[in-house]
Amino acid sequence: MMINKSLTLTLMSLLLVACSDQATDNSPVEPVKPSEQTTATVAPETAAVAEQAENDNGIVAPLEFNLTDLDGNTIKASDYRGKWLVINYWATWCAPCRDEMPELVQFQKENADTVQVVGIAFEDATIDKLKSFAKDFNINYPLLTIDVYNPPEFAQEGGLGLPTTIVYNATGMRHKKHMGPIDAEGLLEMVQ
Repeated sequence: MMINKSLTLTLMSLLLVACSDQATDNSPVEPVKPSEQTTATVAPETAAVAEQAENDNGIVAPLEFNLTDLDGNTIKASDYRGKWLVINYWATWCAPCRDEMPELVQFQKENADTVQVVGIAFEDATIDKLKSFAKDFNINYPLLTIDVYNPPEFAQEGGLGLPTTIVYNATGMRHKKHMGPIDAEGLLEMVQ
């Protein structure tokens, strides 16, 4: 129990510090290739889990996830194949996240034929609180929830600094990442 409290406090501290940090890495992401000269040994089951996580996160193989939206529906990454997928990690308490919401709404409205924005709430909040937030900001794209205390492998990076936006191409492969608030123009540049 004490470990969970410490981990929670550490995670929340990192999120608070990172929330105001603005860093950008818009360079294309190259597939990760294992080194030919590996000296460390890894237990076979650990290696298999790590390989599967890497294979499903859009770096080696198309992004895969099954998450729940605010209405309890299961949303899959594969539901959006054929469109650019823009995943935005945010929280209701994050001021830069709130500042960029109108830009995400505008971008989704103007690019709905070729792009799907998805927001992933990186906080421990009630569904009612998230629904109220979505209504207040006229959110026109799906908002999904995760367990922030045990996030899926692909989403762990998103929680390192809020807001974070990661773009996947139409085949589900990771394309670019942006940390910090972003506007519609910046999003348009990311999907090219």
